[in-house]
Parts: sequence; structure tokens; C-alpha cells
Amino acid sequence: MSGQWYPSRRRYYRDVAPDDEIEQGDIFWGVPTLVARHPDVADSFRPPFRALPEAETLEPPALSRAVTGVSVRDDPVIVMPHTCDFYGPEKGRRNRARLVARIQKLADGGIAEPKLLRSGEGYNHAYFLPSWRDPHRDVDDMYVNLRFMTSVDAAYLSRRRRVARLGPAAVIALRRRVTYFFTDYAPPPAELSAADLAGGLIRQDRDLRAIGLPRAGPGSVQVGDRPPSGGAATAEASGHD
Repeated sequence: MSGQWYPSRRRYYRDVAPDDEIEQGDIFWGVPTLVARHPDVADSFRPPFRALPEAETLEPPALSRAVTGVSVRDDPVIVMPHTCDFYGPEKGRRNRARLVARIQKLADGGIAEPKLLRSGEGYNHAYFLPSWRDPHRDVDDMYVNLRFMTSVDAAYLSRRRRVARLGPAAVIALRRRVTYFFTDYAPPPAELSAADLAGGLIRQDRDLRAIGLPRAGPGSVQVGDRPPSGGAATAEASGHD
């Protein structure tokens, strides 16, 4: 892999036959992604340059109103989970849920510094994607927005609507980016490749006692309650989260 996060543009995609099973990293059109906005925000005009109200200032809407705030997008999507979670001849026959993430054009995403998104050194919620039609045409560059994931019925992922498949190096980069987004830990690519070849994680390494968690008591802080020192503040200040 060239660079710290992503493979070269020419190695991003590989050929896929029309009848190939669906895999992690396949890209489709014609699949909806949903966003449930607060109805009061979704159904109101906002003067130019006025910021949205802070989330805490809005009372959660009644369940009967929630649907009025749901918007449906028709951007391309990428299949997120590992293939074994939904493989058609096996789990896919029983599990109809498919998790996808929205793909946006970089030019339309309000990205202030595209160079940081393309390198992976900023915008940690984003996974860079060159165009599958012409990876070298940077005006068509895109990104997977990991903040917008949706569960859809398996019927939406028709193989007739598949437009591209990530190559091996790009799949490893996707897994690394997803891990970083959810855990603030970016595994070395070699570690992810080894897990892929071995058929999964190191199954025996599951004992939480090995990390020396303190015994929980009244008022004690649990793992995950306290942000890492400097990390969140630095990202907030820089604007490149």
C-alpha cells in the first residue's frame, strides 16, 4: 500500500462478474440511505448562515412525528460488514439485514481541505474513494461517509445494480478506517491482512482481565466514560475530526 492510509488509485478496484456473490466493499446504486432528523429542523426554513440549534435545546419528538423528519438519499452505497455476516448461500438466506454506508462526491460534501481527506490524515469519518469509472480523474473523487449508515433489506442489493468492487488492498484500508472511526485505533495493515488469511480474529484473546480493569465501585469511571487526553480536544480545535 502506498502512503499511510490508502492504496494507489490504480489498485483501488478489481473486476467483478455479474453473477459473483456480494462481498464487503461492493458498491451499488439504487439503494436508499436514511437520516432521521428532528421534525422541527427538517420542516422549517432557515435563514442563510444561521446555524442549526444545538441538539440539547430540542425536545425529542413524539414517536408519531419521527417519520416526518426522515429523509431518503439516493447516493451510491458501499457494503460495510465482513462478508461472512451476510454471505448469500449461508447466513444471507436467514439474515435479510444489510448494512450500507453512503458515498458522497467530495466536491459536494463541504470538505474544506480535500487534501487531508485524500491522504487520510483528516476527516476520520471519511474513507476516500476515487471514481470507479476513471480512478485518475480527481474531479470525480468521492468518499464513504461513515456517519451515514443504514440497514436495508437484502432485496435492495441486486447484483444488477453493482457498479464496482474494492480490490484487496482497498478492502484492508476500509477495515482499518472503520476500526479507527469506531475505536480510535488503527490496526497495522499487516495485522488485518494476517487476520484475513487466518479466517478471522485471534479467537482466544477475549479475556478482559488481561487489560487490568479496576474493580468497579460507586462513582468510579468506567472504560469509555472519559475521553483520551488531548485527542478529542485536538480534533475539535483543528476541525479535522
